[in-house]
Amino acid sequence: MKKVVTLVLAFVFAVSMTGCAQTVHVDFPFDPADLDFIEMFYFYTPAEAEKKVITEQADMKDLYDRLEGISLKDKKTEPVAGGSVTSFRFHCADGTTYEVIYSSIAVKSGRIKMTGDETDYFTSADLAACWSNYDYEAVTARENELPALYGK
Repeated sequence: MKKVVTLVLAFVFAVSMTGCAQTVHVDFPFDPADLDFIEMFYFYTPAEAEKKVITEQADMKDLYDRLEGISLKDKKTEPVAGGSVTSFRFHCADGTTYEVIYSSIAVKSGRIKMTGDETDYFTSADLAACWSNYDYEAVTARENELPALYGK
């Protein structure tokens, strides 16, 4: 009988611990209709950064929905040298901006840092693919335009 009780308690403990690896989602403080435009940056090194400006309402809503739908976990990962950075700067009609920075750590996985959030999260979403998904002209981005959340 003691073995059964111990086994049941071990099972309950294991199930309760799975809830500790909390999954969260991107929660924007604005709606897609509030957006004027989105700047998307992509680079391996800041000196070679490129930028696209997304202006079509349907594309802005698609990107908004894509980011809001991904799962994020507070999971430790090792930093990776040479990974790409894809970032999104949302410009709202009221003049506020909001940034999401995705640093790839492997194929189809990376870390996300967002405006107003102290934690950077792990995701298995491939946000680097967003760069190719939106057909806008890519122009050279100046280093002072790039996201700076990691330094803040």
